Amino acid sequence: MSSPLLPIDNINDYLLSTVGITFIILGTIGNLSNIILFTQRSLRTLSTCISYLLAASIANIIDIYSYVLLRALYGFNITPAYSSSIVCKLQLYLFYISFCTSSWFMVGCCADRYFSSSHNAILRRYSCMRTTLRMILFIIIFISLVYAQVFYCYDANQFNRPSLCFIRNNVCLILDTAYYFTFQCFGPPICMFIFGIGTFIHIHRGEQIRIEARNRANVNIIERLPIHIVKLRKNNRKILPMLIVQIILYIFCSLPLMFYKIYSTLQISIIRNNIPLPVENLYLSIAILLSFIDKIFSFYIYTLSSAYFRTELIRFLTQHCLRRRIVPEN
Repeated sequence: MSSPLLPIDNINDYLLSTVGITFIILGTIGNLSNIILFTQRSLRTLSTCISYLLAASIANIIDIYSYVLLRALYGFNITPAYSSSIVCKLQLYLFYISFCTSSWFMVGCCADRYFSSSHNAILRRYSCMRTTLRMILFIIIFISLVYAQVFYCYDANQFNRPSLCFIRNNVCLILDTAYYFTFQCFGPPICMFIFGIGTFIHIHRGEQIRIEARNRANVNIIERLPIHIVKLRKNNRKILPMLIVQIILYIFCSLPLMFYKIYSTLQISIIRNNIPLPVENLYLSIAILLSFIDKIFSFYIYTLSSAYFRTELIRFLTQHCLRRRIVPEN
């Protein structure tokens, strides 16, 4: 008789192959579209935080082909990371770096909105291209050093684990979970929330200043505001919907993987639940795929949530279609 757990393995393979390929196609199209649009002058000069979104899209592309592609191949029983220690370590190292930097680039984007919306001239100085490029470089170097532990803690041929390419021992499991909660699960959302509240306070304070100026009928103040405050407020209104929707999606899609990390860590100190390994493996696959949703569908999130982004997309497509039509035939 065949094992009742075999259908679960088949479901897992089918899920990885079909959803993985779908994610690769949609994620590649979406993030390449982001890269093309964010390098256009109209969007690049809109705000310095566009550079963070551009860097996040590049990181998402690396994430797709360093991890999602290999997960999809698992569904076809093509598993180089299961038997090769080098492939296993390198795959997970690239995954952690690209996945984590993408999230922290979004934090940098929120921080940039916080600084640019401030009425304090000293804080507004931090919203500049020089600071943005330095922060992008710092995030890449810092995360690369933090996750160097992958080369020790992960290895191939890990039997009796949810995956053959998995954590080697319990000490590494605790370390990996601590890093996950600090740099992926709680760190980015908390920072996004803090900077988001700060940005809202800055914008609300700006509205109060404008109302008070009108009530005092101070024409000089009213005339000066549009130069440096109203323009920033308009830019914030164009970008904030994109950020808010993606941040909410990021938090909700991270919950299943967070629950798995908690469960796997608790197994060290409590009696293990009688959950079959194929079931645990299936849940892990679903949790990982869900954690990619905000990164795979970022382009579609921006398109649906931001009227300005849609306008720039239509303008870009229209200009290139017209160029092809206007080119004279020989």
